[in-house]
Amino acid sequence: MKATADKIKAMGRKALTVMADVSKRDDVERLCQTAIKEMGRVDILMNNAGIALIAEFTDTTLEDWEKIMGVNFWGPVYTIHYLLPHMIERGSGHIVNVSSAAGLTPPPAASAYSASKFGLVGLTEVLRTEVERFGIGVTAVCPSVIRTNIFDATAVKGFKKEVAQPPAIFRKTPARAASQIIRAVKRNQALLVITANARIFYYTKRISPVMFRLVARGMLRDFLKKKE
Repeated sequence: MKATADKIKAMGRKALTVMADVSKRDDVERLCQTAIKEMGRVDILMNNAGIALIAEFTDTTLEDWEKIMGVNFWGPVYTIHYLLPHMIERGSGHIVNVSSAAGLTPPPAASAYSASKFGLVGLTEVLRTEVERFGIGVTAVCPSVIRTNIFDATAVKGFKKEVAQPPAIFRKTPARAASQIIRAVKRNQALLVITANARIFYYTKRISPVMFRLVARGMLRDFLKKKE
């Protein structure tokens, strides 16, 4: 976090860093209040924090559900709750909710993660309709595989750890993803699906749900070969 702030400052810009656990309401309230106080205004809210778990439903504990929903779903709910009135008062702003391809096309062994991301897509769609009259844009971003450390940090239960590492050929650099997000914000794009494989799965599911179900079953068979 400090390294990123230093890069921004080196560009002659102002940077503010605030430590917070987005799953905790009080932390998020403090974060939002500090941002407005120190920076004067918030033009773009980007909810990007996320954690993942690869596990079948039977191996997913209630504590796992609470942790994943806390970060992936409640985190965005909290930031929007505290910053939306600020945007409405000014009559401008943009909210970017980074969901996942798993929020459009659910893979096996990801019930909690996929549920949190589907919920975030639904929240984004409703919010977009409700706040457009205030001059506020809302975009849902659904990437597949981006070259970040989320895969190394992904918890795995019941499978070999290798299932958390997707083929490198499918991974897109954060810089390319960022440029697409910036363009989507400028266009006030409702949905941005990043990476070719995510788009293929998305349109397959929309055109032929039966075909997608067959693909999902094939993915599950591959996963089951890697059971511990």
